Amino acid sequence: MNIKETIYNHLNEIKTTLYLVFVFLNIDTDIVKILTILMFIDTISGVIKSFIISEDFSFKLLFFGLCSKILVLLIPMTLALVGKGISKTYDFTPILDSVLRILVVSEGLSIITNFYVIKTKKIVKNFDIISMLLSALRRGMLAIINQTLKTIDKP
Repeated sequence: MNIKETIYNHLNEIKTTLYLVFVFLNIDTDIVKILTILMFIDTISGVIKSFIISEDFSFKLLFFGLCSKILVLLIPMTLALVGKGISKTYDFTPILDSVLRILVVSEGLSIITNFYVIKTKKIVKNFDIISMLLSALRRGMLAIINQTLKTIDKP
């Protein structure tokens, strides 16, 4: 049995496990479902766009695109885990909710952009919201570390 068949045979167990992880981490599963659907639509519209504008298409590129979408889902999971780890000091719930909403809007923007390119056949430069988000999260976490170190360092 190959990997594809194994995953297909255990799809319900995989879905249940992911759902339980999101519930354990207090991540809004409805937003995650919406985000997943938007990611699927974005992937399909991106493939159509690449054919419409005669962009080079390869399954290798598609695979890496799908992998990057999966990695994007790890951002809220990471934040939720960090939030659980420091929940007595910091409440990460508003940050986690904001990040999920930013990811939803980012996927929506990408879909709209793909539809625009498909309709007009004009190439539009993508706006890298994920890198901006990661940079902001990194700065925020560094601020938490600095604040904690100052608290520990006080005599």
